[in-house]
This record gives sequence, structure tokens and C-alpha cells, in this order.
Amino acid sequence: MDKELQEIIKKLLAEKKVDWAIGYEKAYDELSTRPAFVQDANDTARLIFNKYCINNLGLYLTKFKKNKLAVVCKGCDIATVFELIKEKQFSRENVVVIGVACEGVLDKKTGKQLEKCENCRVKQPKGADFTVGTGKDSAAPKNFLDVVEFEKKSSKEKAEFWNRQFEKCIRCYACRNVCPVCYCPDCFANRTMPEYLNKNVDAEENKLFHMIRMQHVFGRCTDCKACDTACPVNIPLTLLTKKLAKDAKELFNYESGADMDVLPPLSTYNEADSESDIL
Repeated sequence: MDKELQEIIKKLLAEKKVDWAIGYEKAYDELSTRPAFVQDANDTARLIFNKYCINNLGLYLTKFKKNKLAVVCKGCDIATVFELIKEKQFSRENVVVIGVACEGVLDKKTGKQLEKCENCRVKQPKGADFTVGTGKDSAAPKNFLDVVEFEKKSSKEKAEFWNRQFEKCIRCYACRNVCPVCYCPDCFANRTMPEYLNKNVDAEENKLFHMIRMQHVFGRCTDCKACDTACPVNIPLTLLTKKLAKDAKELFNYESGADMDVLPPLSTYNEADSESDIL
């Protein structure tokens, strides 16, 4: 797979069809990879793909939007690319999507497959310009069992749970920084005029940050789990992102990145939209 991937990108760069290619390369040991940025066609030999390629490389597309790019995407990551195109962060013509078949990636810390991979339905990439490898998709519907179970808790139990989690937050903003759809150049968390958040790192201010951020990415989050993986204090942000995905599907029949012709629910108005949450 590596050789085929390298040859595709080498040809794209050599023929000047793209300015940069974004893929993966070996990091500091055999169990680690990191994003690789390649501009020279003779420098593609370091590109690899394996079960440790966790990063969602769609993150970097908005940072190189003035260039023609090739980006390596797992099937799940392609949703991010399509969502950003719908939000007009770059044009489809300026991005060459190289899909790689993926049977799931591993968490180096635990050696186990990431939770998102256990119910993956897109092991074989769809919508890519080039596809490397073959995978067998799952026909199973998206699993929200953990969210459904959490929703059974009382309001008091939910509040106590999240208060405990947000007390751990150190407001390092790693979750925001790795989120592909958190591309605002002027984040509300950094504003001082007006000031949305004070500098105190406490449960209430932390809760405000996370809840506002989740509101901003509702219907846009592709549930890539990058925030969950990046959190240094292991806050289960997956529970929030899956809740977003579940609500978007149930309330608006919308799945982020799934249909290029349908806008995110908060980007449009439809008289048939549910108003069940409006008091």
C-alpha cells in the first residue's frame, strides 16, 4: 500500500497538479506516526499508511487553502473534507483526495482499536479521486448506545458527571486546536472585547467553553474523535460529539459530510424542521 500511495503522490507533485501533499510518516518509534507535508516529488518515500495513522488530516486543509493540495484520507476522514467544501473553505477543484482503505486504527496508549473504528461503516473510502487498498464496509447503523444509556440518567446525575469532568479540564485548548471544523481565526475563547471567558480555569468557566464550542460545531462535527484523542486529562468528549451526531440525525435527518448537496442544519432554514426543543 505504501508504494502505491507514494507513486500517486509523486506523480501529482511532478506534474504540478498539486502544490503540497499531506500524508503520514513514521514518528519517533514503530508505534507512532505524524502528519507529513511534502512539496518535492522526490521526497515521497517517507510517506506511509498503517494502523497507527490516527490523525484526521482534514485539519490542515483550511491552513493551506490558497494552495492546490493532495490529502490522504481514511474513509471516515473524507466526511471532514466534504463538510469543509460545503462550508466554502476551499473549492473541490483544489483538493485531490487520496482515500486509503482502513480496517481501523489503534490507540498507542492502550494498544486497542479506537472506539470509533469498532462501528465504522466506511472502511472502503467513498468519493476519493484515488483509492489505495480495499476494505470491507459494515452495513451496521451508526451506534449511539453509549449516548442512549447516558440519556437515561437524571438531570442531576448528568450535571454531576459533567461537573466532575470539567473540573479536570486545564483549558489547554487541544480539543479546539485539533478540530477540523474549528477554523475561526478569531476564537470566542480568546476574545477580550467582549470577554466571553475569564482567565480562571474552573469547572464553570470550563463548562462554558466546552458547551459553546459544541454549539458551534453542531451539525458540522463529523465525529472524528480528534478532540477526544488529544485531551491530556481524558475528558470523554466523544460522548458529546456522538450526542451532537445523534441529535443532528434525529432532529434534522442530517449526517455531517454524507451528502454534498445538503447544507448543515444551522446553515439553512426549513419550515419542516423540528421545533421540539424550543420552549
